Amino acid sequence: MIDIIPNWHPIFVHFTVALFSTAVGFYSLSFLFARSTIFQTTLSQEFETVARWCLWTVSLLSIITVIAGLQAYYTVNHDAPSHMIMTNHRNWAIPTAICMVLMALWSMWHYRKGKAVTLTFLIGLLIVQGLLLSTAWRGAELVFRYGIGVISLPQSEGEGHQHQHPAVSNANLPDNTKHNLVNIPKQNTITTQTDAKNSSQSTNHTDNNYHHLKE
Repeated sequence: MIDIIPNWHPIFVHFTVALFSTAVGFYSLSFLFARSTIFQTTLSQEFETVARWCLWTVSLLSIITVIAGLQAYYTVNHDAPSHMIMTNHRNWAIPTAICMVLMALWSMWHYRKGKAVTLTFLIGLLIVQGLLLSTAWRGAELVFRYGIGVISLPQSEGEGHQHQHPAVSNANLPDNTKHNLVNIPKQNTITTQTDAKNSSQSTNHTDNNYHHLKE
């Protein structure tokens, strides 16, 4: 397993969101262009072809994404509050993936029967898109609010760090995030203290040379 990530779920989930969103976008364009008198019909057909392949691909990829997500659910370090959010995310993700597969099967049926994109099909895609974005938002909450899967957190200090950050109370952080904060290396702090000490010694040495020449 790659060391910079705790599991494979973050890799697959981004492709899942991107491909399905792209499919919805091109299906929408295909639907609109097919009813437009300005654009040629062939352009609508090309949009539908792109959308179809994106939807069919993501229907398979969503299964892999769910499997990787379940593996992460049972293996990543977490506390009681983050466990509730993880369970909520899982309960959204599985039905959403099922709906994505069903939409792909519906698309295959349309293709086999030679049917054009209908408004009902497009509304179904938009509903599933809403489910997908809601699921993705809950996944982002796990990482950015609860620190699930985060190996370490940086300190707001160091050379060139001029801007200010709001104070964060450790009491409001999950247990795993507190652990990461406690175990952050103090290399920057030690380096700063050493530089200050060396600068002070250099200044004292210069003052001594000046007094010696003056005498």
